[in-house]
Amino acid sequence: MKPSRLRIFLLGLFGGVAYAFLVMLILSFWHQNVSISYILILPLILGAIPVLFSTKEQLHAYAFYLVMPWAITLLFFLLCLLAGFEGMICLVVIIAPFLVLGSLGAFIYRIIRLKQTGAGTRLYVSLLLPFGVLLLESLITPSDQVKTVTTHLMIQANPSVVWQHVKNVKHIQPGELEPHFVHLIGIPRPVNGQLDQERVGGIRSITWEKGIAFQERITSWHAGVGFTYDIKVDPASIPPQTLDEHILIGGQYFDVLAGGYQLKPVGLDRTQVTLRCTYRMTTTLNPYCAWWAHFILNDFNEMILEVIKKRSES
Repeated sequence: MKPSRLRIFLLGLFGGVAYAFLVMLILSFWHQNVSISYILILPLILGAIPVLFSTKEQLHAYAFYLVMPWAITLLFFLLCLLAGFEGMICLVVIIAPFLVLGSLGAFIYRIIRLKQTGAGTRLYVSLLLPFGVLLLESLITPSDQVKTVTTHLMIQANPSVVWQHVKNVKHIQPGELEPHFVHLIGIPRPVNGQLDQERVGGIRSITWEKGIAFQERITSWHAGVGFTYDIKVDPASIPPQTLDEHILIGGQYFDVLAGGYQLKPVGLDRTQVTLRCTYRMTTTLNPYCAWWAHFILNDFNEMILEVIKKRSES
């Protein structure tokens, strides 16, 4: 008896989710979740799994198989989130490759199955592909990539006024923060930034929600113009479950190294404020991960500058 469409759906859905968990757990043991195997190869195979359970007659309904990987991915991500295997930030970062490559995998495997003679059981060997790529990837030492995000904002105020609100950004109230993408994905909001000494060697003590605290040590100081700082974060000081291990500041994959503010007068009572942030990315997928890091850090910088703008213009 030929399997029904509902049976194919259930086999593909739950078989795909079970396979995804198996791959994730094995990669986690190897500390390679942020990897080509997980983010690029696994989605391709998830798209193939429903195809492997189907008859050639059923494969003519191509739209079903292109969308099926989305159902697998969404259920897998939901269960990961509920079980605490992955945080919201990481899931948002990797959902696009999973959806796109999942459909691509289904498209490729469907063509192969339709052209094959016999049952096509040889395709099941491809289920081992993520593990083979993992073995090759484990031979590669991830390189450090250091980049700088630069964010500008124009403020309708005199530089001397703006300077006072740049040095210290104290007691940030929730109402001062505009809605931002970083809020939607669960990054804690800033609460306080206070400088102890206005000179090189001074310390800006930074506090975020959920108990996150770190220090910015002043490395250059030009009163009324700008300053730079190194960022010192002890990963052990960040409360557990506050930030996903894959984006933990000072962690294996990501760190924020330095930053700085610069003020530039532009016309009468107008000031351009520039906030720079230098970060380190260490993965085998640096180009993709760095794009997300740049986007998220720029969004966070804009949020801080908006608070300074509101206070300076009020």
